[in-house]
Amino acid sequence: MSDEGELLESLVDYLSDGQKHTLRIYGHGASGKSTFARKLQLALGEERANLLETDPYVITGEYRDLLSSKDFPHQKVTACIPAVHELSSLERDICALQSGLDILTIGKAWSPSLRLSARKPILIVEGMSAAFLPKSLFDLSICFYTDEETELERRLARDTAVRGRNMHWIRQTHTSRRQQYEHYYKLYQEEADILISQAGEGFGIDKISNGLGK
Repeated sequence: MSDEGELLESLVDYLSDGQKHTLRIYGHGASGKSTFARKLQLALGEERANLLETDPYVITGEYRDLLSSKDFPHQKVTACIPAVHELSSLERDICALQSGLDILTIGKAWSPSLRLSARKPILIVEGMSAAFLPKSLFDLSICFYTDEETELERRLARDTAVRGRNMHWIRQTHTSRRQQYEHYYKLYQEEADILISQAGEGFGIDKISNGLGK
């Protein structure tokens, strides 16, 4: 298996056995996980696959301003730290869907609230928060990462156009994001069944298990 198309095809085969499946797609910001998660949902069919995006479970505002990292005391904490995420709420919503209960997702300015149906057999959980949940919640874990230059380029394009953020602010916070990623978040790559690297337009599969590489 050497490219994105082959991986998507293999995942569709793996998830199309008539059983219920929950998988997580996680990684640092702008690593390519959101785009891939949407492609996978479309390949599976929206009629049978839910996509639960975890960005709304990231804490912002005054509470986050009260936090301070002992390793980076002069930096504002980023989403690379578990304390910045509403993990109990996220786990509750995943378990609700797994147990047959529909949920209403949390809406954001760039992402309206949606009703997810528990009747759909496949649940894709996508976003940074998913890394901090117990691996036992998922049948499959896929992690994305990319180099520092590609991350910054993608953030500048996405966050200014979609989230209305200031280009200067994005550049100013980029170094702290990468430092905290390397220190706090990168270690969660070890839990991935599939590890994917993206640099520029490249797509590389560093690790694959669960029989998907056969």
